[in-house]
Amino acid sequence: MENKKTDKELQGATDSKILKIVSANLKHLLSQKKMTQKDLCILMGVTPATMSEYCNGGRLPSVDFFITLKKHFNINIDEFLTKSVTVTADALPQASVSDPSAEDIYGRYCGSYLVYYFDTGRYKGYDTQSPKDSVTFGLLCIYGEESVIGVMRYRVAALLGLEAREDAETAREKLGERPAGEEVRKYADSCEEGTFYEGDFELSPEHGFISLKHGHTDRAFVILHRVEIDKGDYIGGIGTVNSVSKGRERAPVVQFMGLSRYPLAMSVEEIHHTLLLGYPGFNAEEETEEMIRNFKALYVDPNETANEFSEYQKSVIVRSMLERYIKKSLQRNVFRYGKVSVNDDDNWYHVIKGVSEGLKKQ
Repeated sequence: MENKKTDKELQGATDSKILKIVSANLKHLLSQKKMTQKDLCILMGVTPATMSEYCNGGRLPSVDFFITLKKHFNINIDEFLTKSVTVTADALPQASVSDPSAEDIYGRYCGSYLVYYFDTGRYKGYDTQSPKDSVTFGLLCIYGEESVIGVMRYRVAALLGLEAREDAETAREKLGERPAGEEVRKYADSCEEGTFYEGDFELSPEHGFISLKHGHTDRAFVILHRVEIDKGDYIGGIGTVNSVSKGRERAPVVQFMGLSRYPLAMSVEEIHHTLLLGYPGFNAEEETEEMIRNFKALYVDPNETANEFSEYQKSVIVRSMLERYIKKSLQRNVFRYGKVSVNDDDNWYHVIKGVSEGLKKQ
C-alpha cells in the first residue's frame, strides 16, 4: 500500500522550506547592511524575542513586517519568501543600468571544471611524495536545479580523488561542458577510482562557496577567491578546501585547490609548484658563512680541535647544521596544507586539561 502524503503534510513541508528561506534572507540582509538583530528590531518596531524567531526560522514574519522591510530596504517580497538571496542588488557591482538577475550571474559559473589539489593522506611531518605522486585530480560540476517551490538553486556534483590526470580529463570529455548532477553520479559509479561528492554553490561579491559531502563519511567546504561576478563566464581560480584527509589518519585538513574549465598546458611538477602558493624562500647567506667556518674547522684547517672529532662525530655535526637550516626555512614559510593530526589534538587536549586543573586548584 502506497504511503501518500496528505495535503496537510505537503503544506507543512512547504512552510518549513519558506521559513528556512526567510530566515536565511534576513540573516543575509543583516550581514550586508552590517546590522545586528537589535538594530533591526528598533527599525522595524518588533521585540528582540520576535526578531529572534524570525531570524531562526521559528515563525513567519507578519505582512506588516514585510511591507516595512520593503519600505526600508527595497526588497522584492515575493523573492524574499521563495528564494535564497545570496546576491543582492546592493551588493553587486553596478555593471549596467539594470542589475543582472541571480540566474544570469550564477549561469556564468555553471559547467564542469578540472580540479587540482594535494594528496593529504600522508601523516603530518612525513610527506615525502614527489610532485607526480602528491597532486590529486578530479572533476567538479556546477549546475542549476529547480527547487520544490519553483525557484532555481545551484548545485555541485564532483568526482574527486583521481590519481591520474588523464582520468579527470577523460571524465570531462565524456560528460561534456555542462553535465547535470545525476550524470556525474552515474559516471562516478562506473569508475574504479574516485569518490562522488554533491552539495551547493553560493556567491558573494568577492567569493564563491562550495559545500560538498560524501554520504556520512566526509564533508568539504571550498572557498574560491576573486570570482568577479561582474565579468564574463568564470574559467576557474584558486581557493582553499577544508575537508577530512584520507589515509592512516582521517583528520581535518586545510589546503589549496585549483579549478579550471580547460586542461592546463602545464606539467604535474608545474601544477605542484603553482599550488604551493607560499613557496618557501630562503636567504642562506648567514648560514653559508657559518657552514664554511665549520667545514674549515672540521676538515680543512690542520688543528688539534679537528683531530679531536671522529668521522662519525663530524657527520653528526654537519647533519645537525643542515637540519637546523631546513627547519628554520620551513618555520618561516607556509607549508602546502595544515592537518590536525591525532597528536595535535591530543596536545591541545592536554593544554586545556592543564588549564582546567590549574583553575580547580585555585
